[in-house]
Amino acid sequence: MSSDFYLRTESIKTEDILDLFVESNEDSQIIKALCSSEPCILEGSRGTGKSFLMRVAQKEVESSAKTNVAVFVSFNISSLIGTGDSHQFYHWMLAKALRALMVSLKKKGFDISPFSSGLLSRDEFSSEKDIQQNLESIIKIYEESYKGGINVDIGLLPDIEDVKEALQDICETNAIDRIYFFFDEAAHVFRPEQQRQFFSLFKDFRSPYVTCNAAIYPGVTYFGDSFEPIHDCIYKTIERNIRDQGYLDYFQEMVFKQCDPAHKKILETNAELFNTLMLSGGGNPRMILKTVQDLLSQKFNTTSVEQVIKEFYRNKIWSEHTYLGDKYQGHKTLIDWGREFLEKTVIPNIQLLNERRQAKGASESSIYFWIHKDAPETVKEALRLLTYTGIIRKTDSGVRATRAELGTRYEVKYGCIISLYANPNKESKEFYKSLSLNKYPEFGKSHSSYSPILELVNTIENDVEFRRSVKEMMKRPIEVLAILSQWKIGQLKSANIHTIEDLYDRTESDLIEQIYGVGPAKARIIKNAVSAELLEYLSG
Repeated sequence: MSSDFYLRTESIKTEDILDLFVESNEDSQIIKALCSSEPCILEGSRGTGKSFLMRVAQKEVESSAKTNVAVFVSFNISSLIGTGDSHQFYHWMLAKALRALMVSLKKKGFDISPFSSGLLSRDEFSSEKDIQQNLESIIKIYEESYKGGINVDIGLLPDIEDVKEALQDICETNAIDRIYFFFDEAAHVFRPEQQRQFFSLFKDFRSPYVTCNAAIYPGVTYFGDSFEPIHDCIYKTIERNIRDQGYLDYFQEMVFKQCDPAHKKILETNAELFNTLMLSGGGNPRMILKTVQDLLSQKFNTTSVEQVIKEFYRNKIWSEHTYLGDKYQGHKTLIDWGREFLEKTVIPNIQLLNERRQAKGASESSIYFWIHKDAPETVKEALRLLTYTGIIRKTDSGVRATRAELGTRYEVKYGCIISLYANPNKESKEFYKSLSLNKYPEFGKSHSSYSPILELVNTIENDVEFRRSVKEMMKRPIEVLAILSQWKIGQLKSANIHTIEDLYDRTESDLIEQIYGVGPAKARIIKNAVSAELLEYLSG
């Protein structure tokens, strides 16, 4: 019996997306926004399903009318861009978007007129093939620029006004009603300049013929001077609250859609254990699918479930957060302090509150905490990075606490709290039933725990440090990529592929030629699987 689940959208074939889709009321509202004529920004932590919902919306757009064109563009390789071009992200993203558009138009049988071809190439090329090759050449140079010493000639990249005029001509010539761009991994959390340039492009693209949608992470705060989220888009956040009615049914159906009958029966027979796993994930599909997958590969019982919950939510989830600091040295102090603050101050205070309420016989429990609105900016930044990795979730702001002070309320991942009990599953049912949003420890604007980072110099803008971190990452061994089995590692090493950079530089043709017994189909599977893991590793 196979217990392998799809943990990333990149691994799912486009035609299989709708078969795996489970629709909640929230999801339907998000998809409606993504399919509207208004631009939409979708925010969500890692693994919450942003890419998946955008793929569903893409299918919806394509099936709603033949006069619509949906273009999916992933910017997940942005970590590797490092040139002397001050607008490098803007130009790279523009080239990526135009190349993806040309591929989508070709698939649908739409033509690009000589007039549009001239606009898209500054009158240098007249054929679609030449334009596409030019764009591919520009993209490739940008994506190899992490090696250093590379300058990009953007002389053949069109001006944005020419692009918009070309898109209008393409739509009018082919009777296309609207072009929808779906930008995935749109703004790197650790690169403010990319964030600013992306949102500039996002706004520049807007026209009666084009709608832009983008998926971003919490922690993206550098929208630039020209973009205002309140006025320039529909802003949606993926929020899967464990206290919502239907939460357990929603995730149960999601898991069952990937289960074979035998595994489904195991989960149905152990419903209470399954419920504890789903609640522990705190609304994060990838965490839930990963922990269930790990358990279905062994004996599924109380002992194994509680062991996995403790290992994952006491150790692994924290290790992944700390690893961000090892990757991006400029943020290491903030990342390490955030973990220390949560583990040594916030969570013990939540535990103490729960113990006191229990001792008083009050049927109330908490996984929440509150931070004063005037807390130092470095504290807020550290908390944003914790929301990025999904350890905490901002539930609401402007919350009045003691002495009528205003602040922001956060939720700690359910699994991070319940895993601290000796018997998590035994405690979970009553603990969950007694959760109260109104009970939480408070941390004022000058709490003593903030002192280690009060004098921290803001490193967020340090792109030189970022580039150095990326170069170091590319030198690391392929063993750091979690998705690789020992067999795959052995096969890759036999082809003299030892580092992340070695792997990134190899094409499918290289794999076919260099690895014994690997044909085109298996090479594509290996390349796609490791690319998804590699790019997620690089992006944080």
